[in-house]
Amino acid sequence: MKKEDILKMEEEEHRRYHRRMFYIFLVLMIVLFGGATFYHYAEGWRYLDALYFSAYTMTTVGYGDITPKTDLGKIFTIIYVFAGVGMALYGLSVIAAHFVEVREEFWLEKLSDIKMYHPKNFWETLKRFFNYEPEKIVKEYEKSVKK
Repeated sequence: MKKEDILKMEEEEHRRYHRRMFYIFLVLMIVLFGGATFYHYAEGWRYLDALYFSAYTMTTVGYGDITPKTDLGKIFTIIYVFAGVGMALYGLSVIAAHFVEVREEFWLEKLSDIKMYHPKNFWETLKRFFNYEPEKIVKEYEKSVKK
């Protein structure tokens, strides 16, 4: 495979990731504001209070300072918690997977730059182990003799 093809594939994958993140964000905002709208009308809360309750319910914070009073509100909250938390965790998992993938690509690129030396026989293995370089030893001997 050519390097240009690989770069093109990586760019397309990057675009798909950003598109996916946009859709996840869009769905989360729809669920957040949809829940706030429901609570605004069903519970009779101010819209800001309804949005506040929806946000802390979706993120499983659950302060408890505002709670639904009607049966319809309580039933909706049960469904809303499972759907909202599931979507929020899915979004977080996609972001985490992206960072892991970027880090993996970074290290694979770094490791591909490392040149490995494989000795051909036992003698070369010993020379490398003891860092045996005869030319260097001879030069250092000649320097010491001249002094």
